Amino acid sequence: MNTNENSQSYCFLVEWFDTMSSLVKRFKLIYHTKSTVEMHEEKTNRLFLKPTKVEGLKISDFYLGSTVTIFSRSLRIVDFGDEFTKREFLSRSERCVIFINAASVCRAGNVIEILEDKSMRVVNLKMIRLTSDEVKNLLEDYTSPQDISTLLSELPGKNIIALEVMGTNACSILHEFVYGSKGISENILSNSDLFMVTSSVCDSMKQANKIFGDPGGLHFHGAPQLKNTTLCIIRPHAVSDGLTGKIWSAIRENGFIVTAARLYRLSKADAAEFLEVYKGVVREYPEMLDQLSSGPCIALEIAHPDANKNVHQAFREFTGPMDPEIAKFLRPNTLRARFGVNKVKNAIHCTDLPEDAELEVNYFFNNLDK
Repeated sequence: MNTNENSQSYCFLVEWFDTMSSLVKRFKLIYHTKSTVEMHEEKTNRLFLKPTKVEGLKISDFYLGSTVTIFSRSLRIVDFGDEFTKREFLSRSERCVIFINAASVCRAGNVIEILEDKSMRVVNLKMIRLTSDEVKNLLEDYTSPQDISTLLSELPGKNIIALEVMGTNACSILHEFVYGSKGISENILSNSDLFMVTSSVCDSMKQANKIFGDPGGLHFHGAPQLKNTTLCIIRPHAVSDGLTGKIWSAIRENGFIVTAARLYRLSKADAAEFLEVYKGVVREYPEMLDQLSSGPCIALEIAHPDANKNVHQAFREFTGPMDPEIAKFLRPNTLRARFGVNKVKNAIHCTDLPEDAELEVNYFFNNLDK
């Protein structure tokens, strides 16, 4: 199955878990221009899906480890399907780990906006609170004794945000952005917003595995408050469209605080468990399920500096009506009015019932964050 530059088609190997047979099936997926895809069974090359236009599918959604949804099937991209695709995508999909300093966690949305404006895509995100031993375990292999001493004096017991970002020459571009053309000088924390401990692609990969889920390895956690907080999920379509920073900034500008955060790639089963309360109640439930499991989403625990504030109620009001068209008419300054597309792609999930707030936060930041 050949692709070439003139056809502007790209080939990927994808996996799909067939719940009926409980088998993982592999396909070659070819992305043509204008959101058209076709699929062939990997082993037999038999046509599985003829060239078909899939609304909303973008070539930027395709990278190793990502999930794309085609007709309710969640397909995980596991490899490139040919040398042309590999050559084209490796050049633009370099990954780098970068950290938002404790002092700048409050303005994380603005920092992420800057990264997104530099054509950097956030592919992993986690707010973590490290002990001294965890700082050493995670960072000392890549830093000088002076730098690790600085980090040990500043990081333990404070929230920081670890980001894995992807883009063309991401490591070198971001290292220069953080430290200037001369690199790290005397202080690894000289940039007030961001720090990096390596500009090596290989070392960044090792760090990412440690932070975001090396199977059987160490796990670094945040510290969700759980009390008088509520859950916000930035839906996959909004993450894919590069709206994470803008939405996060809008939340802060309205007086709320983010006290826990993590990017998740929900399986269909996890999404169904979380959305079970809407099954049979909301007509759009099947589409909501497809959307929530269609790619990366970002879960945020929302708090407020006023201890007497009813956070659940206030944030639900700020989120706005489920239908963005209604929100634009009735409450144009709400999140869904500003960032939503339709009732399914409405940018934000927020906890609906006050008694569910702690349950939903706990589901994401304790049950899933293991």
